[in-house]
Amino acid sequence: MKDDVILKVEKLSKQYRLGTVGTGTISHDLNRWWAKIRGKDDPYLKVGESNDRSSKGSSEYVWALKDINFEVKKGEVLGIIGKNGAGKSTLLKILSKVTGPTTGSIKSKGRIASLLEVGTGFHPEMTGRENIFLNGAILGMTKKEIASKLDEIIDFSGCERYVDTPVKRYSSGMKVRLAFAVAAHLEPDILVVDEVLAVGDAEFQKKAIGKMQDISKGDGRTVLFVSHDMGAVKRLCNKCVLLENGTIKTTGETDKIVNEYLSLKTTSKIQLNNFERIKDKELYFNSINIYNKELQSKEAYLYSEDIFIEMNIEAKEHINNSSIFVMVKQKNENRVFAAEKN
Repeated sequence: MKDDVILKVEKLSKQYRLGTVGTGTISHDLNRWWAKIRGKDDPYLKVGESNDRSSKGSSEYVWALKDINFEVKKGEVLGIIGKNGAGKSTLLKILSKVTGPTTGSIKSKGRIASLLEVGTGFHPEMTGRENIFLNGAILGMTKKEIASKLDEIIDFSGCERYVDTPVKRYSSGMKVRLAFAVAAHLEPDILVVDEVLAVGDAEFQKKAIGKMQDISKGDGRTVLFVSHDMGAVKRLCNKCVLLENGTIKTTGETDKIVNEYLSLKTTSKIQLNNFERIKDKELYFNSINIYNKELQSKEAYLYSEDIFIEMNIEAKEHINNSSIFVMVKQKNENRVFAAEKN
């Protein structure tokens, strides 16, 4: 492994058997044992289908990850993006040694801290303060290290008032705040962060992204970041890996990979609500048209596209001090943008 490379993944694959608990049946285990005795490869590595969650397969084995290869340099922030079920969380769990790979190898230098799920490593009956020491110990910190950073961890989490309250009474956002504060102050060589930051509020997300930037740029440490928030990925990451059905579709500069990912996403039709053509009203719409920068009208537009909204309104008489207010929302009622024209 090169001196500037802190993490190297080679031919990494993970296979699961669907519909059962464990790795397989006794007959399968015997077949594996018999193959191993004869010096043969595992016979079940030759079967299995790709990890396409949207289609029904004929095999009971599925490759959650298949032949994953990449390198991460020291101080680099690597974004790992892809649709739900693409294999992002499986990859991070293998890198964090929560589960082992079926085939392949991982070579790393230094300490890895992981923030994979809300409340991972927390005991619900213990207080926030006690869980800081517990979680820090799980992540490899000594008691002296944790004690020296305790005030800083509590202050960063913003949970000072509840730090002596059992964690079972915390909201999911408070648990994430406390867990991230511990992981970030561990000073790991590699910080692995899954989608959990989405649980936090906007103020905490901004603080967490700022802390990860400090970790990578100021301290020269490495961050692996999984998120569906492409804005956060663009702000934080200088390189991205795009996963699709358990394989790496492409890797490269963040802007290029994010745009490729967005072009893969299914875009929904733009719906115009409250569009009335009732001509007996004092004011009504004749037409509403939406164009891209080439003045082409489409049913769907990418997140990154510029759009132009053209409205033709007819009024029976002149209205003083009038203005037009336009709001674009997602299906879940989240506001995308709003604009007003006098």
